[in-house]
Amino acid sequence: MLPVSIMIPSDLLKKLDHNSIYQDALAKIHKLLPTLKSRVIIGIGGIPGSGKSTLAEYICNRINLQYPNQVASVSMDGFHLSKAQLSAMTDPEAAFARRGAPWTFDSESFVEHLRHFKQYPSKPLSWPSFDHAYGDPVFNDVIIAPDVKILIVEGLYVLHQQDGFEKASEFLDFRWFIHLELEHAMAQLALRHQKAWGISAEEAKHRILINDALNAQIADLSQQHADHVLHII
Repeated sequence: MLPVSIMIPSDLLKKLDHNSIYQDALAKIHKLLPTLKSRVIIGIGGIPGSGKSTLAEYICNRINLQYPNQVASVSMDGFHLSKAQLSAMTDPEAAFARRGAPWTFDSESFVEHLRHFKQYPSKPLSWPSFDHAYGDPVFNDVIIAPDVKILIVEGLYVLHQQDGFEKASEFLDFRWFIHLELEHAMAQLALRHQKAWGISAEEAKHRILINDALNAQIADLSQQHADHVLHII
């Protein structure tokens, strides 16, 4: 499977082509790519529903039109601990209830994959994805080719400085954070939950209240570690 976060509809692509925030981010990559002498990793953090995967995939789509296969975007979602691993924890009920919190990810494996991308540029790198329908990671699902010069990694805790994620900082060349007001982000997340799981608006709101909003508060703290903040209106 090719490295891809989401497939952006053509109408949204055209809309983002006229969005100054997205164009500013795109210009940074256009300026950077021709100057590279070694591989670069751009980490994109942000709260749930802030548009991290959309930004990453938009940049990947537009840059690769001019520089084919030079940029790849991946998510840290594939480093979720599996349901089997959560079940084996001391308090599995709490682990499932708080799935998506930093401690429910395999941060050690995440950091190791970043290290591999930087230290072994001539070798392909397999990256896990996450099957939302099944609710578990899919190992070795994405292949990052040696041709890739810029790896965009997005996720809640890419810039997080605890729970083992602080070790990722060594391999991040650029640290971006998408700032979106919590109310707007949670509204988008509620719609996503309803579509993904066929639940009601009230059920989505409850899920956000007991878990996603808590994770958002943690993720939002990592904004202070960014060297570039994108303010989404």
